[in-house]
Amino acid sequence: MTENTLAGETWLRGATGEWPELRDKVTYPSRAQVLELAVQLSRAVPGHIVEFGVWKGHSTRVIRDELWRARLWDRRQRRKRIYACDSFQGLPEGYENLPAGTFATPVPRLSGVRVVEGFFADSLTAGLAAEVGRVSLAHLDADLESATACALDWVTPLLSDGALLLFDEFCGEDPAECRAFEEWSARTGVRTTLVALFGREPSGKGGMTDRRALFQVIGARRVRKAPPLLPVRLRRRLAARW
Repeated sequence: MTENTLAGETWLRGATGEWPELRDKVTYPSRAQVLELAVQLSRAVPGHIVEFGVWKGHSTRVIRDELWRARLWDRRQRRKRIYACDSFQGLPEGYENLPAGTFATPVPRLSGVRVVEGFFADSLTAGLAAEVGRVSLAHLDADLESATACALDWVTPLLSDGALLLFDEFCGEDPAECRAFEEWSARTGVRTTLVALFGREPSGKGGMTDRRALFQVIGARRVRKAPPLLPVRLRRRLAARW
């Protein structure tokens, strides 16, 4: 999937200036719903969960809570840990309509999560890779092409067969994450397949809708689907009593 391929498919990648008209007429899945699905699909894959781009920790908490609910019914999930990586200093350069420094925030308090502070070029070290070992789900929300490429390069040797890669702004006014992914795919030869593409509101405060994209790594090992858990509403109701 390339930017040129997508250029003529406005239904797939969105159209310039469409959001004001669509704002009150579509019900795109929320970030939380997409994240919960990604965590559920990664249950059968060995390895930990790593998030690249945390901001105030909203998405991290969704991942943590969904993983916690899964642990109640699936003992294998109790071995998984969450790593949240961010500089918390905001964008180092402008992105779409957002200036440098946007998203700067104090480091959030995230109980049960290993917070890795610093720009990716400095914080994504060989020592951290040795600590993580294997990755079952990577949530990439770094916005910039350079930051996304850095995260992908670091996580490549850690990806388990069947690992999930969720991009928060894959297509949009500036498909930076898409460019980083395509370059990485061509250079590393890592095989992936598109599992789902989700429409979403503009991330850069522009008028063009974005797309979240979920890919799965194709490896040599057979990946079995995780057995279904109890219905979400019932699980949450029961979990609230614990």
